[in-house]
Amino acid sequence: MGNAVLLDTSAWLTWLQNEPGADEAEAYFEVAMDGVAMLHSSFVSLTELEYITTQKFGADKAMELLEFVEDKPVRWHQSDRALCGEAAKLKAAHKVLFADAFVVATAKRLNATLVHKDPEFDALSGVIKLHPLPPKTGATK
Repeated sequence: MGNAVLLDTSAWLTWLQNEPGADEAEAYFEVAMDGVAMLHSSFVSLTELEYITTQKFGADKAMELLEFVEDKPVRWHQSDRALCGEAAKLKAAHKVLFADAFVVATAKRLNATLVHKDPEFDALSGVIKLHPLPPKTGATK
């Protein structure tokens, strides 16, 4: 699993909204389709994509988005007892949001590089491999 890559919700949104870094996210889909790397994402990101899209554009648009996203060459990972335990340890040891603890735990389990746009992940550079995408134009850390 050395070539595993895990997309955080922020990476999905970067790609979907064509923000700075969208080309980098798109490149991961291309290498996944070519079989060069395995592309992964957490159940947390699927949940976040649905509620964010529902809030902004409505439930019908969210369902369209989920069908589109689930058609991509990505393996979606669900939670289990061991993942809950790892997420709890990460949450207890680091200043990370609850949902992000599951994303990090999943990346750690897979020995995957986490592709993200959230500066809070920077504190976990010693725990997992990180690939930060550029911030939105005008955004600051």
